[in-house]
Amino acid sequence: MKRIFALFLLLFSLIQVSFAQREASRWYFGNKAGLDFNSGSPVALTDGELETHEGCSTISDQNGNLLFYSDGINVWDKLHRLMPNGTGLLGHESSTQSAIIIPKAGSKILYYIFTVDEPDPEEPNNQGLNYTLVDLSLNNGFGDVVSSEKNVHLVTYNQNNPLEYKLKCSEKITAVAHNDERSIWVITHFKNTFYAFRVDENGVNHTPIVSQTNTNVPPEGYKQNGIGYLKVSPDGSKIGIAHSQTSVSDQS
Repeated sequence: MKRIFALFLLLFSLIQVSFAQREASRWYFGNKAGLDFNSGSPVALTDGELETHEGCSTISDQNGNLLFYSDGINVWDKLHRLMPNGTGLLGHESSTQSAIIIPKAGSKILYYIFTVDEPDPEEPNNQGLNYTLVDLSLNNGFGDVVSSEKNVHLVTYNQNNPLEYKLKCSEKITAVAHNDERSIWVITHFKNTFYAFRVDENGVNHTPIVSQTNTNVPPEGYKQNGIGYLKVSPDGSKIGIAHSQTSVSDQS
């Protein structure tokens, strides 16, 4: 299928999430693969437990020490052990961006894992976009998922449309910092619409900022047509999104 890459201006002020120190210096991905960038050059890591076909996320502290990582389904701590409550998240092994980890503003121990399922019309229970809270003070300081904030659903679809309700969301997610330099926008996409959820010291705001474009990925055939990736530009002024196939409508 033809792949289309489009850039859209966001309708609100964003700057890219950028870790000032080494929070993103370790990556775990693929079939127990990993890379450590703390030295300035990538060094292979072979101690990871993650096995996934596609999306995953890793977070370290400001000094580059591993905190935890996830494939959107399971969560491993810094010793590569499954967190006690760290299974059953609602991402998917075939979701391109199954998980993204976001720190909670004002806290050094609380993090959110946002997950997106693979939108499959043949599946009776597509899960869409959800978030889960990790508290690093739990489990003797190794961290655990907070049961009361596990797999909290966020709506990115028309609940009165049966097909949209079934699919719920794309398998794309990204994040950028708000220009207050504390809050973070978590952004996903469905059909012709971007949904941006603000995360701040109060938690996750369930009411998104909604921005529509004239490039549409129809829900019919969405499992294949919606395949792709979502990324924000370094200055936060643009967002890039890749789809397998789209249609363009005139909104004038």
